[in-house]
Amino acid sequence: MCLPITDPTMLGWLKNQLRVLDAWQAELVCRGESDLETLERLDRHQTWLMSEIVRLEAEDSRAA
Repeated sequence: MCLPITDPTMLGWLKNQLRVLDAWQAELVCRGESDLETLERLDRHQTWLMSEIVRLEAEDSRAA
């Protein structure tokens, strides 16, 4: 069984992934050997994920 991507549980899971990315970035920044390439990739992924969540929430509000 597939849940619609705009299901509140699925959107909650996606938002939780943003919190995980934040924690990962914070951990990398705190280390002395911060990997700039990894931080940049995480930032790009986080930006993309945020835009997808905004898009999905907009679709969900239009469908309601």
